[in-house]
Amino acid sequence: MKKQASKAAVAKPFGLILLCWLVYTCSYIGKLSYNANINPIGDAFGISYAEAGMVSTFFFFAYGGGQVFNGLMCKRYNVKYVILTCLTVSSILNLAVTTVSDFSVLKYLWLLNGVSMSFLWTLLIRLLSETLSEKDIPRAIFFMGTTVATGTFLVYGMSALFVATLSWRVTFYVASGILLSAAVVWFCLYDSLVTPLKLARDRERQECLQAEGGADDAVRGGGTGLRGLGAMLAVLAWFAVSNNFVKDGVTAWTPDILSALYGTPAWLSILLTLLLPLVAIGGTAIAVRLYARTKSFVGTSTLLFVGAGVLIGAVMGFLQTSLIPLTVGCLALVSCLMAGVNNVITSMAPLHMKERVNSGKLAGILNGFCYLGSTLTSYSLGAVADAWGWYSVFVVLLTVSVIAVGIGCVYLIVKRFSRLSC
Repeated sequence: MKKQASKAAVAKPFGLILLCWLVYTCSYIGKLSYNANINPIGDAFGISYAEAGMVSTFFFFAYGGGQVFNGLMCKRYNVKYVILTCLTVSSILNLAVTTVSDFSVLKYLWLLNGVSMSFLWTLLIRLLSETLSEKDIPRAIFFMGTTVATGTFLVYGMSALFVATLSWRVTFYVASGILLSAAVVWFCLYDSLVTPLKLARDRERQECLQAEGGADDAVRGGGTGLRGLGAMLAVLAWFAVSNNFVKDGVTAWTPDILSALYGTPAWLSILLTLLLPLVAIGGTAIAVRLYARTKSFVGTSTLLFVGAGVLIGAVMGFLQTSLIPLTVGCLALVSCLMAGVNNVITSMAPLHMKERVNSGKLAGILNGFCYLGSTLTSYSLGAVADAWGWYSVFVVLLTVSVIAVGIGCVYLIVKRFSRLSC
């Protein structure tokens, strides 16, 4: 009987982590259904790279702004019903894309999709921070860190299949059905998974406060700790912009790069792009291992940017050749390292610092900066490609990575020779 009770206690937090993982993975199918089909959609409507990128820019602008706003307001929201509504609205908007005959309408539909999706991450991180015990946090960080790569892999895989066999519109039909199914699963399982965990977490918090005299050491840290926290968060915000600029730039435009430079058909370009999110799943594990050694969010991220910069430089060399496997392999590894940075910024930092700052608020604000980078990359890289070609796009990506490394090194040097505690 005791063993069965113990297994049940372990299963409940894992069940909630799995539910949150499912919701956010499915949300990525609804977010990236346009990006995964940007090449065939551009061909179908006869538009430029910059015009195609404008739809993503509208999405990321709304999503990034919404992340910051919802991070500040998330404590006021009913998690169960807000997430249910957001998934349902995104399902409807994905379905609406299949009916559009005027390309200019797409950016407004995707703007609304960005608004609806912007509620999810901050609420899921808030929910996990409020319900999970310290021993369950590392598991949550790992699983939630794989959602982006898994969702991206699934949506690009579907897109390659449907573009090759049917039509790019089928991706939006399927994405709509997946989002609606996720909404139903979320609504049905939420109460049975969350309520027992919240009660257990409240009891644990009360016992800790009584045992430690009512305050945590991290919260009792003096002004030096707070100053260090502010400096670290400023650097992480810069990393967030740089990370998504590189990550989404590579993911969104790789199909077009392969088509333009190597003449691969649209479906094959999308299929080759599948390697990016598949390898990116390993980025979470790399980030977790690096953090275990460095014990520094900034240090871990800086090392990952160093690796990305080296790989982008290699891609610039391969673009002059016909070595498609090496080009795709390096881009996949860049995607992997940037997925690791994303995990540090949006999962690891908010959940590890939950006793010092509101995890939902911090996740929302940092994720908002991430999508500022996404907003900048969608249109700007398309415009750079139109004006100067794809080689210039990689010059921009390399520059962004080098600047991030420089800022990270400056912070780490200042931290070493000052009294900053973060």
